[in-house]
Amino acid sequence: MNYSFSVRLVTALALLPFAQAAKEVFAHFIKASIDGFVLNIASQDESNANSLANAFRAANAVNFKLFFSFDYNAQAPWSKDAVTALINRWADERSYFKPDNTYRPLVSTFEGPDYAEDWRDIKDKTNCLFIPDWSSLGAANAATKAGGVVDGLFSYAAWPKGPSAMTTEMDEQYRTALKGRPYIMPVAGWFYTNLPSWNKNWLWKGDELWDTRWQQIIEFQPEFVEILTWNDYGESHYIGPVREKSLGLFRSANAPLNYAENMPHDGWRRLLPYYIQQYKQGSKGLSTKRIPTTVVKTLTTIVTAPAPSPTSTVFRAAEQVAQQDFAVPEEAVVAYYRINPANACNNGNTTGNDPKYQEVYAPDELLQDNIFFTALLAEPADISVSIGGKDQKATFSKTPQNGRAGIYSGKVLFTNSMGDVVVSVSRTLEDGTTQLIAQAKGGPAITTECVGGMVNWNTAVISS
Repeated sequence: MNYSFSVRLVTALALLPFAQAAKEVFAHFIKASIDGFVLNIASQDESNANSLANAFRAANAVNFKLFFSFDYNAQAPWSKDAVTALINRWADERSYFKPDNTYRPLVSTFEGPDYAEDWRDIKDKTNCLFIPDWSSLGAANAATKAGGVVDGLFSYAAWPKGPSAMTTEMDEQYRTALKGRPYIMPVAGWFYTNLPSWNKNWLWKGDELWDTRWQQIIEFQPEFVEILTWNDYGESHYIGPVREKSLGLFRSANAPLNYAENMPHDGWRRLLPYYIQQYKQGSKGLSTKRIPTTVVKTLTTIVTAPAPSPTSTVFRAAEQVAQQDFAVPEEAVVAYYRINPANACNNGNTTGNDPKYQEVYAPDELLQDNIFFTALLAEPADISVSIGGKDQKATFSKTPQNGRAGIYSGKVLFTNSMGDVVVSVSRTLEDGTTQLIAQAKGGPAITTECVGGMVNWNTAVISS
């Protein structure tokens, strides 16, 4: 997260001279049912003025929402006057996000709790809705800092802290501490970083994280959701396209390998419309009828909209739809895998967990040599996985409670198989013929040949 505005948004916004290029990026968001974009801004960055002008011009043209996150850890802490001026300059733009129940411009931060007292004056002068990320303090301390100056909180705890699966324990702590104030719940698909110049070389458990976390979001029903991230290639939690011109950070940070190059994560956007709709409707089932909800946000990093209140007309209508038979508009399959077995090459001295703050594990204690697959299906079907043309005898280990429409998932070991990965979903018809429903392929091959002699702990994502 220690990037300036221009690096974090890379070619997506900050380095593009024309608003049309930003519109193309926003089109990805809109297609994925994402509501907005969080602009993470570093202090004293000369590119901010032009970047913001381009971003808002493009967002206004497509009715897309933006809001600010002031990064206090990037180049220098933000001054109170600079924050106030920037909010007041842009908050009246049509595309600046204001939750419908407040009509106040939402503003966040990346850290900066030492400057909490500044926000009393900033809020007085801007009328902003202040929901920072002060994860370094913990939920209880962040909620009461500076006499409880926050209007809500965002947590950066999107990954489990060891080999165990992700839980909502941290989210529960925030909900308790906030006492009814809004919570921005994080979701991410992966985390691996190896940037020596920034003293970063660790990973967190990402196996089965994306789908597990979305199910938790649907059940937890936070006010907001923020996806980490659109284009943070250095920490491997991007869901946007890999843009070759934006990978210079690997050279500048003396990375031993470019672990984002040819490692697409676009497939994680494939099922986002389903997950986001379920979150907004407060339902575990899928309907073709879309319940209107408040437009909300997304981050450099990304988010969705506040869930409707259980007492609202929207929520009651969603419940009625949820009781109907669900219809899947398009069946699809997504799969992800690492391209090197854990024991194929040197592990690069990468640790499982951040050694500065957490118990350290070996990388292969947190990440398995598996291909993970998820399918959105209208009814049961068969799954097959081939590696290098050889069938791996895959099956769905998790299926919807209703046994019909919904998410089907599973995994298959790849340690002893090399080559191209193809994941196929098929169904046997009444006449005995087999129909191909969806197929994911085209990703990098699994291989024991490692770039720079090191295992690439990033993941590749493919989808139909």
